Amino acid sequence: MPSRTGIHRIFSIFNSTAVRRLTIFAVWPAVAACAFGAVRVWETGQYWAMENPDLRVTIDRSGAAVTVMDKAGRITWKETPSPARTSFAGARSLEGGGGLSFETAFTAPDGRPYPMTLKVTLPARGADLRVEADMADRGTKFETLPFLGPFVLDSPDAAIVVADSGNGHLYPADLNPLPRRRLSLGSIDMPWIGVCDIKKGQGYAIMAETPDDGFFELLPHERGSRTVWAPRVTWAPSMRTLRYPRRLLYHFSPRGGYVALAKRYRALAREQGLIVPFTEKLKKNPNIARAFGAPDVWGNASLEFARAAKAAGVEKMLIHGVSPAAEMRAINDLGYLTSKYDIYQDVMPVKDESEIDIRREWVPENVVLKADGTRMTAWLTWDKKQFMKRCPRFWLRTARLLIPKDLAQRPYLGRFIDVTTAEGLYECYDPNHPMSNTEKRELGVELLAYVRSLGLVTGGEHGRWWAVPQLDYIEGMMSGGSTSWPSGHLKRPKSKDEPFITPSGSPYPKWADYEKWGIGHQYRVPLWELVFHDCIISTWYWGDSSDFLIEAAPEVTATKDAFNILYGTMPMMWANQEGSWVKAREVFLRTYRNTSRMHEAVAAAEMLSHEFLTPDRAVQRTRFSDGTEAVVNFGRQPYRVTVGGRSRLLPQNGFAVKGPRIEQSMELVNGKAVTTVRTPD
Repeated sequence: MPSRTGIHRIFSIFNSTAVRRLTIFAVWPAVAACAFGAVRVWETGQYWAMENPDLRVTIDRSGAAVTVMDKAGRITWKETPSPARTSFAGARSLEGGGGLSFETAFTAPDGRPYPMTLKVTLPARGADLRVEADMADRGTKFETLPFLGPFVLDSPDAAIVVADSGNGHLYPADLNPLPRRRLSLGSIDMPWIGVCDIKKGQGYAIMAETPDDGFFELLPHERGSRTVWAPRVTWAPSMRTLRYPRRLLYHFSPRGGYVALAKRYRALAREQGLIVPFTEKLKKNPNIARAFGAPDVWGNASLEFARAAKAAGVEKMLIHGVSPAAEMRAINDLGYLTSKYDIYQDVMPVKDESEIDIRREWVPENVVLKADGTRMTAWLTWDKKQFMKRCPRFWLRTARLLIPKDLAQRPYLGRFIDVTTAEGLYECYDPNHPMSNTEKRELGVELLAYVRSLGLVTGGEHGRWWAVPQLDYIEGMMSGGSTSWPSGHLKRPKSKDEPFITPSGSPYPKWADYEKWGIGHQYRVPLWELVFHDCIISTWYWGDSSDFLIEAAPEVTATKDAFNILYGTMPMMWANQEGSWVKAREVFLRTYRNTSRMHEAVAAAEMLSHEFLTPDRAVQRTRFSDGTEAVVNFGRQPYRVTVGGRSRLLPQNGFAVKGPRIEQSMELVNGKAVTTVRTPD
């Protein structure tokens, strides 16, 4: 290897343009390889270039485009030229090698350019490109800064891959209109978005390694008669300024489609300490196992109900609600998991400090102050009672004040924390308790960690990547994020076309939107489960439970059962007067029997794969790390599959599962649907 001085001499020789043009490809790559290991960096004409064994990246000096060649698939990705970026200048090799640094500027929507230093790096091995942006003066104020342009995949089979709400969606890249064109990093379920070819498998993902201030936006690109969407990142300020460097990881995959992209994010999540599997969580709290194979039940926490459910064969349940201490101990003794609803965000005013509780706080003193000088509002009731948003700086204080007193009175084994993991990030500008988006996220982790430290099985609403190490289950991750009724207010529709208006006066989406995006099988993909299945339990939203539509759309319950089986997740049901336990007990028991044994078998297993087995995506298959395979038919037409060496004809919402701890099916036998569930016991 040349000495450091020798390399500098070579650099000076190559500064001669004539020599550089003649020898750049013959000599310089070899020198760079010696200097920087497996990453080579060189300059030619108007381009800078670098490569490792998996990627070759070229950067146009004019700032017109970054081009990436995925060597394994011989696929070239070209950045769409961004008018928001000026030319690259002042290129230099990074200390320690592996990449380049440039001086450039990004233009804000108001037309003002913001000078930035851009660092572009490759690992010694792997199809990852890391990009970091920083300002010399991080105190510079700005509104938003569009970043690198999108890499457009012009293919009739291109799709946008994103966990925007619920487990994940696969939107056709030429879909018009898109359900969502802007996705805030502070409210997206996982901070990455991908593009892939559904048939050929190639694709890429953009992963935000600084995931608090900014958003993914999908931009239209005209390709002949088609409009094709592709994502880019736009950075937002933190407390009005940059405050810290912004980092992205671009991962390029020649095959494997959305599954490969999800697994690359799982690897990144592991590096960040987010992959904490149940095998580790159970060591600290064995009661988590009570949730494996347990339906999540709301609306009745009485001992009478628990005993009736046990007599009906329901061996496990997660029961939310309050009952007398003696009854709760008896429910725990039945093997059930008792839990209680809790919330720290939405508050009304108090007159005395002793009145502070989950729903009451000093207002306006301890309410979030927005950048515009107004206080942040929260939940609005149907009778127009306006709650305010308690600043997260006071969440932990309130939990420490209330939960130990509650546990001293009743032997809860769990706690459900509402809102914390459902709402997005926001800032507080009150000088007495200021807070950035990053600090808000960290305060959420702090609250959940405290609840967990009390030995409680901890649940949350909806789901956020940052909370996975501190939560055991999440309500809402199985729901697709679009309901046509007031699901948050627990108002049940009587029919599919029943109109509803929000308390603020806006109409709810139509049933067709829910049918397509919320419960439809064509566009849903289990991105969340592919990343976190062995770390956290997913179930439905409480206003979109397995049995919530038994009057308006009873057929949906069987569809949700099929999704629970396919994903290896938890069902949710209601035991109040409107729920299936009272109104249709056979539905309650059918859901329990068809889904819970599957969940119990694979709860601690990683989901390895998901695939569509038919062109219409009606038949889908998942595989888990314990060897379990599940196939489900969502289509109206029967479909024959072979699972575990046995052929079965599956009706609509029929299933076939085979694994070391479970074998079950719903198949057509002589024209009738026959359900079988077998376990080792």
